[in-house]
Amino acid sequence: MTELTKPADCNDMDELRRQIDKLDVKIIELLAHRSEFIDRATELKSSNGMPARIPERIEKVVSNARSAALELNMDSDLVEKIWRILIDWSIQREAKTIREE
Repeated sequence: MTELTKPADCNDMDELRRQIDKLDVKIIELLAHRSEFIDRATELKSSNGMPARIPERIEKVVSNARSAALELNMDSDLVEKIWRILIDWSIQREAKTIREE
């Protein structure tokens, strides 16, 4: 894993932008890895007759994300918006497979 430079150690905009680009790739790698877990959840839900959308779980995931954001001094409202988009995408992905079976 490539080591990232601290923001304060970036001496110019090109270096800063390279670091942001590296972070973006890492975020996408994590999202791709997360989607593998979503695919496995789809398999488990299908075999157990569970629906794609489970409201209590959605709210727990959002609550966890908001708590993590607060701990990291991040805007929890922004994190919630992002997570709700991510959750909706995940549920749509699950629902396509669950309906096909």
